[in-house]
Amino acid sequence: MLPKRRRLSAAEVRNIITAGRSGRAGFLSVKHIPSTQQLRAAVVVSKKVARGAVERNRLRRAVYRALVPFLSTGDVVIFVQKVPTAPLAPIFREELMVLLKKNG
Repeated sequence: MLPKRRRLSAAEVRNIITAGRSGRAGFLSVKHIPSTQQLRAAVVVSKKVARGAVERNRLRRAVYRALVPFLSTGDVVIFVQKVPTAPLAPIFREELMVLLKKNG
């Protein structure tokens, strides 16, 4: 889990959704604003992806764990689009690498 100072507020999420650049991979989509500051992120998992709160939180935490190698990128909002069938962290890490390198 990212520390609170690294997470985005609701107002910041709305701003990034309207002004950010988009990217998409198999299980994730991203809205990204390049910044010289350290990474600040939010992960959104809708009820269409996972009905139960436990499953949504598990997916959200897996994406936060996968974000650790990208701590020097800008602000980002990550949307989980599908639930992977393989172990979560490696899949999310690979997709984040593709998405954040492409948009950065």
